Amino acid sequence: MFSPKKLQIIFRGIYKLRSISTTIVRKSDDISNESVEDILATESEYNKEVDNFMSVKDVHNCLIIQPYVKWGPRKLSITPEEQLEEAIALVNTLPSWKVVNTITVPLESLDLKTLFRSGNMEKLSKMIRKDSEISAVFVNASNLKRVTAKILHENFRLPILDRYRIVMQILKMHATSKYAKLQVALAELYFIRRKAESNQVFVTHDRDTLKLMFQNREQKLKKAINSLRDQRKLLRSKRRKLDYPVVAVVGYTNAGKTCLIKALTGEDSLQPRDQLFATLDVTVHSGILPSGLEILYVDTVGFLSDIPTDLIECFIATLEDAILADLILHVEDLSSSCFEYKRDHVLKTIQNLGKDIGSDDITNKIMSVGNKCDLVKDVKDQQILTVSAKLGIGLDQLRFNIEKAIMKATGRRYITIKVPNGGEEIRWLYKEATVVSQHPDETNPQVMKTNVIITDVKLQKFKHIFLSRTK
Repeated sequence: MFSPKKLQIIFRGIYKLRSISTTIVRKSDDISNESVEDILATESEYNKEVDNFMSVKDVHNCLIIQPYVKWGPRKLSITPEEQLEEAIALVNTLPSWKVVNTITVPLESLDLKTLFRSGNMEKLSKMIRKDSEISAVFVNASNLKRVTAKILHENFRLPILDRYRIVMQILKMHATSKYAKLQVALAELYFIRRKAESNQVFVTHDRDTLKLMFQNREQKLKKAINSLRDQRKLLRSKRRKLDYPVVAVVGYTNAGKTCLIKALTGEDSLQPRDQLFATLDVTVHSGILPSGLEILYVDTVGFLSDIPTDLIECFIATLEDAILADLILHVEDLSSSCFEYKRDHVLKTIQNLGKDIGSDDITNKIMSVGNKCDLVKDVKDQQILTVSAKLGIGLDQLRFNIEKAIMKATGRRYITIKVPNGGEEIRWLYKEATVVSQHPDETNPQVMKTNVIITDVKLQKFKHIFLSRTK
């Protein structure tokens, strides 16, 4: 148990940390309302292109078609049933949308212009015509070519949606901060520009006019995002000066990252949602480790496989906070049927992002934790620490593991320092280090044995301030 004095120090630290957390969130949204709204306000001409290539205005009852390659180098390690499961989750994330039916279709290749050969095309067309409840067809492929979507539309006589369109709808729905809205707007622009450039007949503009329109909008969005990115760099610099260890919490979308942070910090304001891409903004939350060491947890946007790289690139500025943290906590959903596939995707994405920002090898600072252990009987990976953020199972051990990793990553040491009872030294240590415990020296009651966690830099500073006086 902590002494009243220690508890007072801890609560003061939590208050200070939460003030920092709030400041980080506010500062990351620091571009004026007017300027962001001006940037995001799409011109009427641009809106026509959005409607032409992107807009999904209606709520739909979907048939989900899962195409998959049966063999060869293009065959994925994830099963079509597991892919279908994720597609269903994507549709169910959109309010009032419904999955009416699903079907998996084996293919020799995904590169055929029509996607499906005549036999499968006829079979699917009959299936769709028989079910009047179906209002749209979701083909769970990364990004359908315009010509392919047109052929499918002609055959099925319904709106054709691909994975990119569905993901974009979810991102637009969950983007609430200025930063998130700007990033989603940039991702949408990339999508529309690619579709427009591949189309030979433009509904509203000629090619040169479109090119200029897209360039101007891209410049505005990137300028605003870079401004916010610079603010984040400044905040990271200030955070390093304050010497708080940072733990970035990453994982596949809906792995339970926010729920775990809430369980570790006890922050009631966090409201985890059982939805894909529930978190789009980096948020910072204060926590206390078993020794009393104060740390910051960074919540991040979830990863998702089989989406175009330009969509990921739009969120690199956000994910920098994770890549540059002292420790990366990789939260894995133990209940997922495609556990290994999701693990590999997240780890590869993190490593690639690390290279993009000049951090080549970040494998050593990744710690994996298996969440939702209450939903499984057998854990696939016996080496992973299993927890349940929802039920609080395994959290004490996780905190100890985090503390051990943070001590190593930040060069902190656990040492005992003898200081005068009630002197300036103890006040300094409470302010600049983490005081774990203290008790009178056996040979001299005027001296306190103080167990502290301290960095080498702070230890040298302590020696310079106090030990030099005695010489």
